[in-house]
Amino acid sequence: MTIPRTIRNWVLAGTLAAASFTCGGDTASPNGEPAALEPVSGNGQVGLPGQLLPDPLVVLVKDGQGRPLQGVAVTWSAADGGSVSQSSVTTGSDGLASVQWTLGPTAGQETASAAVSGLSPVQFTAIAGAGSGMTLVVTPPSSALDHEVFRPDQQPVVFVADENGAPAPGVTVTAALASGGGGLEGTLSATTGADGRAAFGDLGLTGSGAQTIEFTAGTREVVSGPVTVAPLSAAATTGAWGPVVDWSANGADIVPLHMHLLPTGKVLAWGRAGQPWVWTPPADGDPAGAGSFQEFPVDTMLFCAGHAFLPDGRLLVSGGHFNDDQGLEVTHTFDPFAERWSARGELPDMHSGRWYPTVTILPDGRAVTVAGRDKQDTVIAVPELWDGSQWIQLTGAAKAFPYYPRDFVAPNGLVFYAGERVQSWWLDVNANGGAGGWTAGPSHVWKFNRDYGSAVMYAPGRILYAGGGGHPGTNNPHDATSAAPTNTVELIDLNDANPQWRSTASLQYARRHLNATMLPDGDVLVTGGLSAGGFNTLASAVHVAELWSPGTGQWTQLASNAVDRGYHAVSLLLPDGAVLHGSSGDANAPPGEPGAGTAYPRQTNHEIFSPPYLFKGNRPTIDGVSSPEVGYGQSFDVQTAYAAQITKVSLVRLGSVTHAFDQNGRFMELQFSRGGGGLSVTAPASPNLAPPGHYLLFVLNRNGVPSAAKVIQLR
Repeated sequence: MTIPRTIRNWVLAGTLAAASFTCGGDTASPNGEPAALEPVSGNGQVGLPGQLLPDPLVVLVKDGQGRPLQGVAVTWSAADGGSVSQSSVTTGSDGLASVQWTLGPTAGQETASAAVSGLSPVQFTAIAGAGSGMTLVVTPPSSALDHEVFRPDQQPVVFVADENGAPAPGVTVTAALASGGGGLEGTLSATTGADGRAAFGDLGLTGSGAQTIEFTAGTREVVSGPVTVAPLSAAATTGAWGPVVDWSANGADIVPLHMHLLPTGKVLAWGRAGQPWVWTPPADGDPAGAGSFQEFPVDTMLFCAGHAFLPDGRLLVSGGHFNDDQGLEVTHTFDPFAERWSARGELPDMHSGRWYPTVTILPDGRAVTVAGRDKQDTVIAVPELWDGSQWIQLTGAAKAFPYYPRDFVAPNGLVFYAGERVQSWWLDVNANGGAGGWTAGPSHVWKFNRDYGSAVMYAPGRILYAGGGGHPGTNNPHDATSAAPTNTVELIDLNDANPQWRSTASLQYARRHLNATMLPDGDVLVTGGLSAGGFNTLASAVHVAELWSPGTGQWTQLASNAVDRGYHAVSLLLPDGAVLHGSSGDANAPPGEPGAGTAYPRQTNHEIFSPPYLFKGNRPTIDGVSSPEVGYGQSFDVQTAYAAQITKVSLVRLGSVTHAFDQNGRFMELQFSRGGGGLSVTAPASPNLAPPGHYLLFVLNRNGVPSAAKVIQLR
């Protein structure tokens, strides 16, 4: 757009005023070497082909102190058949140099440039309009993938001129496939603004081979150059696994069977043996990259503890390892920002030891710990509530559950026990005057315990429960007599007036010790697990990943990983949209299991799975968020150059995974609108839908391709 002469004169006046300055009472001459070349005015003009543009092109040369420099030679040139009034101009005392620009004879976008030796040149653009015609100002890319959404800087922009060659506002321009036999996707019309430009935002081509796009407005038309469309790779359907990355080779000799995505983007992990470590993924997201590792020792063995992230981002860890089937009553936190563990005794102990408990963050920010065993191998029936300073026993809610209950906060604010048992239950921590209480819920369709099955909340109140062993039901699923696991999958919608479990499509493979992981597009990824009876029959390891779509209710088979991953395997969504799948082993065989007293194979490694959406072309980006802290129901801005392409905004709570269950995870979509070069996004209306804490924020285009995430905190 042309800079008005009044503004230009003001800029020049301001520059002249800065041409000298006072230092110690003396006037200093602006001497020195050229350090910066900056455009001042003349960019973005519109004119007729072969005609002189109304405004000159002006640049400013400054030294390292930001002072205008006199006597510097500026070299000028014009491309696309145009010309400049002088090829070299010396800056005046104001540091300015200017020329006049005459456009070339052909309609279209043209460029001119100014250069100073040793500095990056400055480029100007202008449009040579065709009288009452159309010009393709920004052309689509010369190559693209099938169904790929072009990048914003590759989205076509059409200039429409009136009979005098001036910009024609309010003209609707329509795009259509001109040749090539494929298809054109996206929003196929755009309207010119005051500058005569109609900008398209989300176009893409389908098919293969050379294709062209035609743009029309009434009788006016212009056709793009050819775009060569290439087919998607097989990975766009199956995803792809990276190589095995060995933690022990990098000093972290642990089986990372407790794994947590910190608000900083790093991953905290520990196993049965060794100290906790923090893994920093490689900055470029390379699935083969080792990243870096740092040990963060803690004074207690935290194997088989429960854990979830508090609203302030600290990881709350309940219990720990005293002996097999015997837990400690200790409480620890890990501060991800200070990267510090609390010391034993720094926080109050629980009333009971806990081995295999589940921690759930409540809508009011408190946390409840359910189940586990104490030092005497006694099943602990009384939940405990953490209020930020103490543990409160919920004596009115005494009920024994198997290890690591699959607990979720429901939209009504209660805690829903989804399994592993056949019978579901509701926990109200405020019932009975604050003593808590359980209420019976619906029974599963599958009439056996789903021990070491995996459950996720794939939308507020909607839970998927997949696989698990066919154990008839005790409080100790470590049982060698367990029947073969199931491939059945069940759903429940807690938003219903009378929620009931119902079946959905079954997995292709029966699985126990599987991991279900929420992806940023709302699909559910299942990885790992064992398909045979017995507690940990590694010979039956399932390597094929499977993907469930809430829209279709169907499963799709994906690529296979390399390592047998059974008992103690974990999967964790990373901020770049890939999934870390690792661990397995590092525990004594349960009593009665063949090989009791011997360790399972230790997998001190991980593999990175890149889901199919990472192979479907250009990814949106998030350039910034107006605030990293967002209140419930509030709107916040997401800066992205891809705003016109965004069809979904989602939140995924940071993962805290062990023993086939993410105690912290959940997923939801957010409402949003476009405008102002970005998105206005509305935060969840209630903490019942998304408990307070840190979440991964993703934006996705119509192909389901997600951005890398930004971390926001709901408060």
